[in-house]
Amino acid sequence: MLDFLVALAVLGILIFVHELGHFLLAKWNGIGVVEFSIGFGRKIFSRRIGETQYSIGLIPLGGYVRMLGDDPRDLTVAPGAEVALDGTQYSQDELAMRKDRSRWFLAKGYWPKFSVVLAGPAFNILFAIIASCSSFYAYGRLKTLDVPVIGDVLPGYPAEKAGLKPKDRVVTIDGKQVATWKEMAELISASQGQEMLIKVSRPATEGANPQDLEIMLSGTNDTADLAVVEGNLGKRPFKVGIVPDSERAEVGLLDAIGYGSMHVLFLCRVTVDGLLGMVQGLISPKHISGPIFIFKEAARSANRGLEHVLEFMVFLSVSLAILNLLPIPILDGGHLMFFTIEALRGAPLSLRVQELANQVGMLILFALMIFAFGNDLLKL
Repeated sequence: MLDFLVALAVLGILIFVHELGHFLLAKWNGIGVVEFSIGFGRKIFSRRIGETQYSIGLIPLGGYVRMLGDDPRDLTVAPGAEVALDGTQYSQDELAMRKDRSRWFLAKGYWPKFSVVLAGPAFNILFAIIASCSSFYAYGRLKTLDVPVIGDVLPGYPAEKAGLKPKDRVVTIDGKQVATWKEMAELISASQGQEMLIKVSRPATEGANPQDLEIMLSGTNDTADLAVVEGNLGKRPFKVGIVPDSERAEVGLLDAIGYGSMHVLFLCRVTVDGLLGMVQGLISPKHISGPIFIFKEAARSANRGLEHVLEFMVFLSVSLAILNLLPIPILDGGHLMFFTIEALRGAPLSLRVQELANQVGMLILFALMIFAFGNDLLKL
């Protein structure tokens, strides 16, 4: 239950930050905000403050900011109409706001609309920078150690399947002594995928004594996803999916700001490269993950400490920002694309074209959600 609550909090904070960006820029541009909601479905909390209804929905997988005149069909309805196109009655507060058409979202110019939509992803990036800088300042930066000790094991790679664990020390590979991480990596790469006998010293843990183990495993050069992360798309060395051990080194405030900002920039590049890699067929779509993965990783991070929760939130916030900027109708990127087309041609696209585009966008997102959910189940 605690893991579930941590995952819920992580997701809720990132959704709140995203929608807060839309909300604040809407207010800044004089647009009437009817409702600010975190979550979908049945309302478990709802309260009106001023002219805006603040709500929390039962399903915590998104949120929305409903603004005056944010539906293209609204432009065909008289400002004084008391009934919406779907037949629902406007509230008295909303009816009063609707009479001032200058406060309608779609009645605004290009830049106000552009800024309101862009503010969601921008706030996610800003949050990621603040969280990343805070993490570096509070916990220091990771300093890689050149010793043959495993810092982490990557899911799905040979090391995990063979049973290697973090903090295992590699003693020999095929009888050859290793003293540094570099020596170990060279031996693994030189194996060319042949099976290796690795002797490992595993330290004592709670409930388990120290162990000396012999493990057989083979390296793989099916590492396109790692090549994208490392920026070595042309190189495919054999690897087993392990990360070197590291230690924390204290940094000052200015250094923390520098390290934190560069880390977010790195994550942006990796995310974009990863998406391009999938489009080009370099990376398997099996890496597309959904809500089960998010909840599982958030819980895993919580068990490893607050610094890992922050790191996961930074990664997720960057991913949320960039995915929302994809030019898919109904996503923020799709809206920005429509506004730009409208500005270039001097008139909005027809209602029919917009409706068809949104339906296609919904189908794409629905298909991606099903695919991501299926991947999550397969990983379980």
